[in-house]
Amino acid sequence: MKTIEKQQVIDVLNGLEVIEENGGEDTYVLVENSEENHKQLNSVGISSETINRYGDEETFCILALAFSEGYADLYDGNKIIFFDEKVELEVEEGKTIIFYKDDGDFYLAVSEDSGNVSINKLTDEHLQALKNLLHRVN
Repeated sequence: MKTIEKQQVIDVLNGLEVIEENGGEDTYVLVENSEENHKQLNSVGISSETINRYGDEETFCILALAFSEGYADLYDGNKIIFFDEKVELEVEEGKTIIFYKDDGDFYLAVSEDSGNVSINKLTDEHLQALKNLLHRVN
């Protein structure tokens, strides 16, 4: 699936009304398993069969769908994110640093295997410091 198509799926998933959610190690985000939600996801190429694999007659988990089907790279606690470009660096067992761009802004995330994610938006000063560091390395 092309990057733009994945982003369209993510946009629809993020636009669905959440009826129940839980954070932490057992994170889930449930939406109503309704005809309207199926129509929206069907319009971006997600079949009803796929949707139904991630829930029951009443609800389905958009995080399980997004990650299991390969549409998502990160959940920041508010929205599902797909990276068109990213840099990952494993800094220690179970902990990864991810540098990515979302909606024109740059972020640095620390992701742990436990599911904990810490995300910081990089300021212009941060970006300039990174550029200066790269110039010194070359």
